Amino acid sequence: MILTGKGFSQSAIKIQRLTEPITLDGIIDEPVWDEIEPYQMYQYEPVYLGQMSEKTEIRTAYDDEFLYISAKMFTHDPSTISANSLYRDRYSGDDVFAVILDPFNDDQNGMRFFTTPAGTRFDQSISNDANTIGGNRPINSSWNTHWDVETTQTKEGWFAEMRIPFSSIGFQSNNGIAEMGLIVYRWLSHHNERHIYPQIPPNWDEGKIKPSKAKDIILTDVNAPRPIYFTPYALTGFLQQNTNTLNESGSSFVYDEDFKNEFGFDIKYNVTNNLTMDLTANTDFAQVENDEQRLNLTRFSISYPEKRQFFQQRSALFDFNYGDTRLFYSRRIGLDNAGNPVRIYGGARLTGRVGDLDVGFLNLQTASSASLPSENFGVLRLKKGILNPSSYAGGIFTSRIGADGNSNVVLGLDTDLNLYRDDYLTFRVSQSIDSDVPEGRRNNFSNNSIFRLAWERRASTGLFYRFFVNRTGQDFNPGIGFYKTINTSDYFYRLGYGWRPGENSAFNQHSFNIESYNILENNSYDLRSRFIALKWTSNFKNNGSIRSSFKYNQEHLLSAEAFDLVNKIFIPVSNYDFFEGSISYSSPRTRRLMSRVTFEYGEFFDGTRTQYRIDPRWVANLHLEISGSYQLTRLRFPEINGRGQKEFDAHVGRLKSEYAFNKKISTSAFIQYSNVADLIGANFRFRYNFREGQDLWIVFDQTINTVLDGQRYGLDSLPRNENRSILIKYTHTFKI
Repeated sequence: MILTGKGFSQSAIKIQRLTEPITLDGIIDEPVWDEIEPYQMYQYEPVYLGQMSEKTEIRTAYDDEFLYISAKMFTHDPSTISANSLYRDRYSGDDVFAVILDPFNDDQNGMRFFTTPAGTRFDQSISNDANTIGGNRPINSSWNTHWDVETTQTKEGWFAEMRIPFSSIGFQSNNGIAEMGLIVYRWLSHHNERHIYPQIPPNWDEGKIKPSKAKDIILTDVNAPRPIYFTPYALTGFLQQNTNTLNESGSSFVYDEDFKNEFGFDIKYNVTNNLTMDLTANTDFAQVENDEQRLNLTRFSISYPEKRQFFQQRSALFDFNYGDTRLFYSRRIGLDNAGNPVRIYGGARLTGRVGDLDVGFLNLQTASSASLPSENFGVLRLKKGILNPSSYAGGIFTSRIGADGNSNVVLGLDTDLNLYRDDYLTFRVSQSIDSDVPEGRRNNFSNNSIFRLAWERRASTGLFYRFFVNRTGQDFNPGIGFYKTINTSDYFYRLGYGWRPGENSAFNQHSFNIESYNILENNSYDLRSRFIALKWTSNFKNNGSIRSSFKYNQEHLLSAEAFDLVNKIFIPVSNYDFFEGSISYSSPRTRRLMSRVTFEYGEFFDGTRTQYRIDPRWVANLHLEISGSYQLTRLRFPEINGRGQKEFDAHVGRLKSEYAFNKKISTSAFIQYSNVADLIGANFRFRYNFREGQDLWIVFDQTINTVLDGQRYGLDSLPRNENRSILIKYTHTFKI
């Protein structure tokens, strides 16, 4: 009996064990490959089960340490093979060969490894059976692990060999027998065609990577070695940060200047085949790219994605969300409220699966900073499979304890039940215990808790729907989480229909839906915010798309909720009702020059908003790619007493250039501008990846104030330079 959530599958196929070594060179000439039957491929898109334009042969095998996959992508006309980039994890419309593994065979989590004819590597983690739930995408592109691939091209087509260590993916075995899920596919950019195995219907947005639709494969006599990966780093450089204070004479600004010479390390060890321990000391994230500037036109805070590598391993396991509210938001650790780095002394993380129980544990200690005391952060997450392979019950515990005596603890329970086919029922409830809440109110469960009840059909064809209701107490506070509102009751509904118009249509899929989100004040149930939207999406068979929406909004600002829009235009307390519409077109990603163009127009509170946005990308050649974004938002309001400015044009722009000399040496330059923040930010990164786990990084960052008049910030003036740093970091992984 295999110890997995869905047990041993009678339809599983047994993968052949290698009897001779494989030379990883992209030349599939070892005799053992000829002994293995290739998978039967099927067309996934643009026409499901349609006639495939090219022949593809994909085979798998394994030895004591690695899973091997070979792929022969035959091509009648080699000039149609598309290889656009050498930059790792940067897809640019190339041809693709991909492998999706569900190593624990839990039908929920997976890993995608894919490559291009140039041998560029991409790796991603997959969660929630590839379903987008509550706006959280199931694909984590920031995740990386150890693996290798080599490719070649001939007049017959292109060929690839992958070698994936068992120590990089983890698995469960019983008496040396392991069962995993496998999906393989080929993407032909020139034909806009995808060939896949096993036969999966395109009934979901990300059906091609759904772990629950994977083919079960069996490996025998596998007890993978459990090496220790020891990765020390050395960091040196110079940092300069404006303190927003003048010197004694008032002639110049005072800067905090720091010459850094630091050392630290990470250790990764597979405690068992299915449990991974990570240890870190004096953790540093110097090589992480800066956050993108965003324009926030709401009175609520917004969250930013996590890019730091330490937090990527099984990151979805720690997800416990109520939509915008999350109990664990890793950016609370090692960053202050302004986004400035806080030293992490060190900590540990344990992730994996035991039988049908997913386990996640995290504990980190941070140093004190100008705005925060030294703090300890802890998370324990458990999820156990119940009823069927797609259902679970679980819980979470988080803690944040400061050296100043403050503490925050959150307990949560949740269940996600697959009731029938694609229908799911979700229930979550959590309570916070915070030292800042007066003692007399800490025992009031209603005020310190949040709950959610949701029902949805997770599909993109046929009828689909989603309904949920949340209630958040007035004292609820996820100490290492994120929330948009408290003391609110909110509900959401979406009802839609999707269909595929047929083989002769230029369109691949259409979908239409109506949705509404409503936020009410607790107790009084006074409306705070609401929208009702009609949305239409059409995807072309050439890989382009067009989207449109029409939206009715209600914003009711209570007595304490008047706010300054973009710090310039005062929005007074009142009840606002307004309409807006938008349309967006994305050209095919397979083109070297592509773009997404968006236009939005409508009423906005008691004024109007017109927004233009363009996101172009140009793949100049295999080495150079240039992309950017420019958004112009024109705000116009009637002139009233105390309004401040009655009109403002917000400009947010970014330009990014990436140049890869080869698969090992690459650079990226990133510059962005916002006249709302009055800042220009520049980031330059050079990477020399000697081999997997051995990297040299040179990183330059600078932020410049574009407006020197500092009155809006409470200062007489501002310096031209806000901060500047140049850092050199070297990491070297030792396999012990």
